Amino acid sequence: MELSLLPLMLLLILNVHPAHTQGKPKLTVKPQISVFTGDTVTLICDEGRSTGRTIYWLKNFKRIKAGSATETLREVRVSDGGRYACAVERKTTQSQGVVLTVRERPKPVVRVQPDGRVSRGQTVTLSCDIQQTDVINWSYSWNKDDSEIHVSQSQEYRISSVNESHTGNYSCTGRETGGSRYSHTSDKVTLTVSEFSKAGLIAGLSVTFLLIFALVLLWCCKHKGAESPCSSTDHQPQNIKQTSEQKTSGQTPPQSDTIYGPSYVSYAKIDLKSMNEIKEKKKDQGKESCDTVYSKLKIKGSVA
Repeated sequence: MELSLLPLMLLLILNVHPAHTQGKPKLTVKPQISVFTGDTVTLICDEGRSTGRTIYWLKNFKRIKAGSATETLREVRVSDGGRYACAVERKTTQSQGVVLTVRERPKPVVRVQPDGRVSRGQTVTLSCDIQQTDVINWSYSWNKDDSEIHVSQSQEYRISSVNESHTGNYSCTGRETGGSRYSHTSDKVTLTVSEFSKAGLIAGLSVTFLLIFALVLLWCCKHKGAESPCSSTDHQPQNIKQTSEQKTSGQTPPQSDTIYGPSYVSYAKIDLKSMNEIKEKKKDQGKESCDTVYSKLKIKGSVA
């Protein structure tokens, strides 16, 4: 009866402590198996009760070096990614393989809405955009002039009712929530807050231009009206003045004989002297010939 229980006891012992698992090392990666370029990664090979023995390190099933139970990879590159395992000297079993993933460290891009130049009182929204990563949750750190001013789980940083004190250079950095990875720091974006906005300046210039255009148009209309023959009394047809002979005889020229001239003709009043007056003046002077005729010319007015 006791002999029949012996195989059953041996079977139970083998199930609890399988022969093929005894002495198998365990590989641990810190801080995590997915990292960015430039990070430091530590590989730890737990050899159990075996101490003082050489540890062999393998990458992609090839032995790469022999060393201690701890292997440190500093400033890792993309080429450092792969499947790692370890083995203990004089033992044929290896640890379970661990895949290390190395990706390029991302660099965020800061975007400003509505613009980098705003006026006092406006609301400005800064967004930190990080792409091409397997990070699910980021924590965003905002800097102004190289000083940290805000940390949030949201990629947007909103400034309500900005003033001149918000003028400066802004940048952001992303850190993995619950992990060790972090991004580069973004390029700086300049935010300028002034008393007047760009849109208000354009609107003011537009109104000024329209006002000037209206004044010029009004001046042109008035100037054109002044040159019109129908809009000025200076350009009305004028009668040619009666001669002194007509005035002396008291004769009134017929209405049909009235002569009209164009608006640009200059008119003059001519007074003709009688022959008796000329002879009297000739006696006084004694130099002019008897056939000389004098007239008195008076300029009445001219139009340019």
